[in-house]
Amino acid sequence: FREDLFFRLNVIPFHVPPLRDRREDIPLLARHFAAEIAGEYGRRAKELSPEALAVLVGLGWPGNVRELRNIIERLVIMTPGDRIEARHLPAPLLAGAPGAAESAGPGAPGGRDFASLAAAREDFEKRYIWRKYQDCGGNMSRTAEALQVERSNLYRKMKGYGLLPLRKGEAVESAG
Repeated sequence: FREDLFFRLNVIPFHVPPLRDRREDIPLLARHFAAEIAGEYGRRAKELSPEALAVLVGLGWPGNVRELRNIIERLVIMTPGDRIEARHLPAPLLAGAPGAAESAGPGAPGGRDFASLAAAREDFEKRYIWRKYQDCGGNMSRTAEALQVERSNLYRKMKGYGLLPLRKGEAVESAG
């Protein structure tokens, strides 16, 4: 961060609380981003169901508004139809929703039944990587450091799991 830029911006200091402290703003922001992003991609705006909004409101949002916008962008691009339901939310995101652990069945994380130990391990790894990525504010280098892996290996894993952030014009794999 450039010190001279800080002093230019710090003429009138103000504090914007994190998104997790402004949960009432999440539905408004989500709808705004859905309409804005649909326009950017030349698509019709998609409606967010009350259930999907409830899940979004219940999350911690360590990446703040930018993380919310990225998720909405992913949903606008990948969700078929004109309505985004809770089931369309990425599985790693749902794993962080309140009550996700409590609602899991006795046999499997997230209430899933896996065909093999390898499949269960892969699902756990995908969710664990996503959680660390969120905890590190979407910073790839910090996430790699937290996971104690090389950044290139983390990138490869996230790409394989379809967890990389979306960019305009980029093809997207399903993450859920």
